Amino acid sequence: MAKSGSFMRMLKNSDEVRSRVFVKGVESFSRKKQSYQHPHGIIGAGHNGLRQALVFAEHKDTNFVLFDRHNRIGGTSWLDHANKFSKVQTELGTYHLNYSDQCECPKGMSPWPSRDELLKHFEEVCDAWGLRAHFRLGTDVLRYVVANDGNDQTYRLSLRRDKEESEVMVSSFVIYPGNLTNPRREDYKGEDVFGGPISYGMFDETDYDALTGKRVAIVGFGAFAVESANGFMVDQRSAFPVSSADVLREMEDAYKMVGDDPWGYYAVLCNESRTNVTIFQKARFGIGDIYFLSRYYGKTEVVQGTIKRLSEKSLHLEDGTKLEDVQAVLKLFGFVPEWAVDKFLQLKHLSGIWVNDDYRIGTMSEFPTVNAQRFGGTSLSPGAVGWCNIFYHFWKYPQDFDKMMATGMLPKHFPNLQKDEPGYVLDAKIGSQTLIAISSLCPELAEVTAKYDDSFKRKKQWGTHSLEQIQALAEEDWLRYCQMFKEAGDSRPFPPYPYSKERVQKMVERQDREEYERFVKKGWIQ
Repeated sequence: MAKSGSFMRMLKNSDEVRSRVFVKGVESFSRKKQSYQHPHGIIGAGHNGLRQALVFAEHKDTNFVLFDRHNRIGGTSWLDHANKFSKVQTELGTYHLNYSDQCECPKGMSPWPSRDELLKHFEEVCDAWGLRAHFRLGTDVLRYVVANDGNDQTYRLSLRRDKEESEVMVSSFVIYPGNLTNPRREDYKGEDVFGGPISYGMFDETDYDALTGKRVAIVGFGAFAVESANGFMVDQRSAFPVSSADVLREMEDAYKMVGDDPWGYYAVLCNESRTNVTIFQKARFGIGDIYFLSRYYGKTEVVQGTIKRLSEKSLHLEDGTKLEDVQAVLKLFGFVPEWAVDKFLQLKHLSGIWVNDDYRIGTMSEFPTVNAQRFGGTSLSPGAVGWCNIFYHFWKYPQDFDKMMATGMLPKHFPNLQKDEPGYVLDAKIGSQTLIAISSLCPELAEVTAKYDDSFKRKKQWGTHSLEQIQALAEEDWLRYCQMFKEAGDSRPFPPYPYSKERVQKMVERQDREEYERFVKKGWIQ
């Protein structure tokens, strides 16, 4: 309150604070957080769900419970779809649960952890933070019903464990269904007469030992199809986002080695000088040394076309091409969203990343497409730490959500039956616009997420392995694969590894310098 004439007047939020005011009834000068009678629910114990649990733990908040239908943590992607050969395609530095300012970088792990190594890391982090008491594993969340508990809106979750159903009340919930959960399947005419194994290259359903020495057709060209031991350019060491033009320029030598020109790919749009580049494609591109080396040594041939049918040991394409002496087929068609998630959420639309304008119900999946002129990153952890803090902030300060919604500037996303696109999955363009809008409309939240900027990313990258370690191990893998091809009968000299330590260091220095100059020119840095 402040004196106005001979009276005391209560100041409004829009009033300027006077030099002399009277304050009464203030319990604390810290912002008051919303309290809840029931716990917050987290559905999904994959990378995102575990990071959300860690956000609660980092705030010393124990009012949460995590559900997952599996009997162990890890999520569908790593527990069901990955096989014993699967590895993280990006570096460990940007794919681990310790990606936070309150956690130390993991040590003693491979730069490109295998499925089993990564699952062990998940277990160790959860044990270190004492999260297991909040987990209800082997529990499937079937449905929810909106309930009223006094003046509060709550939710009754129906659960199933070992065929027994039960219910639990939560004050809010977030579901992390992932976008690598529903494999796209396709059957071809003639599979019954093909005469060789036909399988999907996931779920551990393929006996890779039995395929040794055979001519195998890998159908598909996404990240799973060209999965390899490690990647070249996904290691974003620059302190600034890396331009698509830089990515392609640095990748040129690898593509030239196999006779390809990446600038001519359908997904690449650029000006004549190749300084302004956009990469747009539905699949995440796989970039790995074994892919380039297997093509260099003639062990892999890329054929573009659509399969029409199969016959005995042959594939027939729509354009009339016949691929003969094929002894096995591996299908890797990627993944599609599940309408069951929309049905569970009772989703009419998403406002940002919230269901039907309700801040208490959120959902988030990785954006499944690539649409970029600049790459701030290509891995999960930098995004996960951001959106997990976003959900937590609005649960604690719902008035900020109301203010944001009142602007009408938060993007909305609707299911599209004609295109068979459920509403819970956002593509890269809409997803990026949504996250930018949220940060712009809530400055206090922006202060929280700003901690996890590109300089923080570099710190985490180099906190697990140094640039020199990454380069040395990548070159070591390159030579190991070359030796493998030599032992298979190819006596040609080993092709030199394209990315020496000096080249990588110069690349980072140049990117830092050019981006710094761009920021100064735009007035973003004084």
